[in-house]
Amino acid sequence: MAYRASAQIQPQCKDELALALFVVLQLDMLFVILDFAAPKRPTFGNVPYGVGISHCSVTGKVALTFDDGPYIYTTELLDLLKQNNVRASFFVVGNNAGKGRINDPSSGYAPIIQRMIADGHQVGSHTWSHQDLNAATREQRRAQIIHNEIALNSILGVIPTYFRPPYTRCAGECLDDLKSWGYHVVNYDIDTRDWQDGGVKAKSTYQTILSEHSAASSAWISLAHDVEDFTVHHFAQFMIDTARRLGYELVPVGTCLGDPPENWYRDPITGQARDVANVAIPLPSKEQPKSSSTSTSSSQTTSLRGSTSTSSQISSIVTVKTSTSETQTVAPKPCS
Repeated sequence: MAYRASAQIQPQCKDELALALFVVLQLDMLFVILDFAAPKRPTFGNVPYGVGISHCSVTGKVALTFDDGPYIYTTELLDLLKQNNVRASFFVVGNNAGKGRINDPSSGYAPIIQRMIADGHQVGSHTWSHQDLNAATREQRRAQIIHNEIALNSILGVIPTYFRPPYTRCAGECLDDLKSWGYHVVNYDIDTRDWQDGGVKAKSTYQTILSEHSAASSAWISLAHDVEDFTVHHFAQFMIDTARRLGYELVPVGTCLGDPPENWYRDPITGQARDVANVAIPLPSKEQPKSSSTSTSSSQTTSLRGSTSTSSQISSIVTVKTSTSETQTVAPKPCS
């Protein structure tokens, strides 16, 4: 099935017109590149594709994974991880609950994602707008995947091979789709529930599971969220200290699965494995996500995690049309 891109541009200034035309041209090229009617993307490495993965295969490891970002707290989390010499994994959402598109320069998120790579972290996809993929049609799933690929490629120059489904809901046909689209589907075996009730049980949940098992014979994939104030300011350091005290090594999820970093991403044109270390990524800037305050209430951050957007809510400055005539349109932001 071929995707076509057509502009819905109502520019109110010359600069915006130039930007909009440039983006449309880039997207038109990428829609052809990412045409899922083409042969299956090549597979590589030993990690299985299109099956739910909930456990590390390398003992003695803890993979800290953070979902739903980037957000206003993510830079602080990156600072903390760097101070502790920890590499983690981030499953990124393109545009969830109105936080702003990751590839919109005004959101300030692109430099944060670039910094994730620069600091040695792993970046995976978590859909474009946090849709329940089991409840979605195949076309809606396709849109959720391709929109995030386009955004991440525009930021990093590659697309990830690792994917986490929102709510861990992806079975049957959904897993078949993710396999054909070349994704490792990563879930977790420690759900800290850091988003629930201000994270009141998160520390005890995490510590109990790790302490009841030996690092010599166990390993864990832990779920947390960088959209949560509690997680960044009160929980992340605890997770690091607890794991190290109990003898675990903190690594990205690909490492805990025995997968080398050169397999974590693929070239958007050839589909082959692409070592992100060999991709020219612009240096991160100092720009930060815009926020009216330095903190967000628990209810607000939980809504970021819990959004159930449909494909009609996918934000873009183009109209995407498929052979089924399904269309998603959002008008461009006016020039201010």
